Amino acid sequence: MHGANEHPRVEDSARSSYDVRIAALETDVAVIRNSFATKDDITALRAEMNASHERILALIYEFKLEVQTNSAKQREEFYAALARQREEFNAALAKQREELNAALAKQREDLHTALADTKMDLHRALMGHVWKLYGFASLLLGGVYYIARYVH
Repeated sequence: MHGANEHPRVEDSARSSYDVRIAALETDVAVIRNSFATKDDITALRAEMNASHERILALIYEFKLEVQTNSAKQREEFYAALARQREEFNAALAKQREELNAALAKQREDLHTALADTKMDLHRALMGHVWKLYGFASLLLGGVYYIARYVH
């Protein structure tokens, strides 16, 4: 207890300021201790990070497999479509080739017919000219014969 003349307030105020400072320091130390992770916390965090990493890798691998599967499916569909298109193109090309060959055969027949007609017309014209030339030559020889026999 304090004496009658003593002022407990002054002594208590100095002591209380130290107590307050020590309490604040203890609180700071407790906060610092709580803010630092323990070895178990670090191990748990590392395990959680590894598990997350494994999950991410598994998801990436699943996505890769899905992309490869879809890519293979699209490739097969593309090749099937190309095969269909090639067959359709070859069929259309064969049809056009047949039509072209038929048109060329018809044109060739028409040309041969026209050439035969022209050949016949040419032979008729030549025969007409030959007969005219024969007639002229006969007339000329007859004239020469007449002059030679009767005029001379």
